[in-house]
Amino acid sequence: MGTFDDIYCETDLPPGHPESARSLQTKSLFRCLNRLTITKEGRLVLHACRYEPSPAAQERPPLWARVPEGDVDLQFHGDIRRTSTAESKLIEYAARFTHGTLEWIRPWSELSELHQTLLTPD
Repeated sequence: MGTFDDIYCETDLPPGHPESARSLQTKSLFRCLNRLTITKEGRLVLHACRYEPSPAAQERPPLWARVPEGDVDLQFHGDIRRTSTAESKLIEYAARFTHGTLEWIRPWSELSELHQTLLTPD
């Protein structure tokens, strides 16, 4: 399975996507369990954080607390493959960002075979 990043989508998703399933996963970015948001304005924002031992750090294994450090507009340029599980089925999308702004989100099945190959992680 491997690690991934979570992306919450505030912008419109393709028709037919369940409104309740706005959180998607991707292996197209950092693969570090980061949290990101595609804002209503179409910007990809990283919710930067650091991890510190929690007050219950005496436990084994130690617990870590997520400490927010602010939001960073990634000014991302490129395509991202995203997946979601909604209504017990896997849904896949591609999102294109041009010079930091979301251009489109399309169902994975609408992409050419070459485009799908280029967006498939190792």
